[in-house]
Amino acid sequence: MKDAVVYRYIGLYVLAAVILVSLFVSPFNSLDPVTLPKLCLLIAVAFVAAGLVFSNGGFFREKGYRTSQIIVGGFILQLILVFLVDNQTLAFKLYGTSSRNTGFAAYLSLSFLLVASVSSAGYLLVKRNVWALVGVGSVLSMYGIAQSKGHDFYEFNNAYGSNVFGSFGNPNFQSAFMGIVGATALTLAVFSSLKLHYKVALVALVALAIFNVSLSSQQGYLNFVAGFTAAAIVFLFQEKHAIFGWVVLGLFSIGILSVLLGILDKGPLAQAIYKSSLQARGYYWRGALNMIIDHPFFGVGMDSFGDWYRRSRSPEVAQLNAGIVADTAHNIPLDIGASGGLPLLILYLAIVGLALYSIIKVVKRRDEFNVYFAAIVAAWVAYQAQSLISINQLGLGVWGWSLTGLLIGYEINTRDSVLLESQKASRKGTVVTAKLSASALVITFATSGIGLAIALPPYLAANKFYLALQSGDADILQPAAYLRPYDRARFAYVAQILQENKLDSRAVEVLRDATEIYPDSFDLWRSWAAMPSAAPADIARAKAEMKRLDPYNPDLK
Repeated sequence: MKDAVVYRYIGLYVLAAVILVSLFVSPFNSLDPVTLPKLCLLIAVAFVAAGLVFSNGGFFREKGYRTSQIIVGGFILQLILVFLVDNQTLAFKLYGTSSRNTGFAAYLSLSFLLVASVSSAGYLLVKRNVWALVGVGSVLSMYGIAQSKGHDFYEFNNAYGSNVFGSFGNPNFQSAFMGIVGATALTLAVFSSLKLHYKVALVALVALAIFNVSLSSQQGYLNFVAGFTAAAIVFLFQEKHAIFGWVVLGLFSIGILSVLLGILDKGPLAQAIYKSSLQARGYYWRGALNMIIDHPFFGVGMDSFGDWYRRSRSPEVAQLNAGIVADTAHNIPLDIGASGGLPLLILYLAIVGLALYSIIKVVKRRDEFNVYFAAIVAAWVAYQAQSLISINQLGLGVWGWSLTGLLIGYEINTRDSVLLESQKASRKGTVVTAKLSASALVITFATSGIGLAIALPPYLAANKFYLALQSGDADILQPAAYLRPYDRARFAYVAQILQENKLDSRAVEVLRDATEIYPDSFDLWRSWAAMPSAAPADIARAKAEMKRLDPYNPDLK
């Protein structure tokens, strides 16, 4: 039997890690104050969590976890295979595209957090996760309002219409998180037996969350409605109002289908919700499907959607508007499928499906209604709704993956057989105290070291590059483009600054080296082709490469 006390501490550790990753920004030592810092912190904390779980063998001995172990293990194995066959640079494979950073290391770390959540889930941890989500939501809702008034503690080059982006760097992600928080808080306010003043505070948080949605983007409305409706369905079924539950579930399913059809400019809601941004998502989705069809076994490589989109879109889309491009599918399942192939997509859907199956099993037990379980369901469904139309932003992703593990583990750890075994062990005095063995400490120390070895280099390089920019000296800036681990965004940024300062020969030198390292980067070739002082032969070569990477673009000859 696994050590319940140790795993309780693992659960608390994972919860603290999720909170830190979602809130962490690093604006004063990096050009990317949001995504890269979150990735580096995620890697560091996830490898510690992996060491804690792997060093306590109870999780692997218990049969109840076998299905989740096989599915998540298969997902990690496919990640490794994709990593091995990908011909990108090591740094790109590990860390992914700049400002997205959903490469191998990100998904491996999310998988570790999911496993740790599965192993440690229980009544108390579910409750703590709900209140943690409410607490983080309260902080970020107030922060979002402050941002809307122009009050922020750092300046961020925001390319979007709204400056309400919380700790996520993008108003769409702030909106999505507020939708998740709003659904969670409203579930507690409506279905719990909390005292009146708590409910008033929760309703106030719902109002703040919805206000943030209105200030940022409309994504959060979909999340909010989907999440709260899911909680209402759980309530109706567990309170033995099955007829009403089936009615609401039917209407909910019809609503989801109508929204999805509307996004594709079909069905009764097409006129209301179809916009240019949603139209573009349709292009990205079809491009992702083409990548999956053309590269079914290993995909195009983790986070390589942007390098392949122009080649995978149809000639009709390129003719319509060749400038509409993206570095992600804006749909997490399709993005995973395009990056890692059909096996990775199937395994990801199996993880999501296992969480959904776990919800159904808990509801079918007809146990007493647990409002905190319903609130976790609300948050999880809200996240899944967001995942169908948006990006795996790591500040959101840590919640989505940890909640998935929490639902799977909650179903397993609250089974009658598991509870009975725990009670017997407790009566016999066989529950182990919360101490790590020497071997467990060694394993955890080793995994922590691996995590830091992966997490620190890009963070330190970003800091060095930031300092080089502050110097204003081309002799310092140009070498900074070559800091390891490489980052194509640094090469492009340095080349641009050198060109703007009339140092064209140096800019060409940087671009020549960058395109050797990243031959499939359309943006690097385009920068080179636009360099006025570049040699005609170099410009011709750059344009030929652009045509190779964007074959259907009518503007490229």
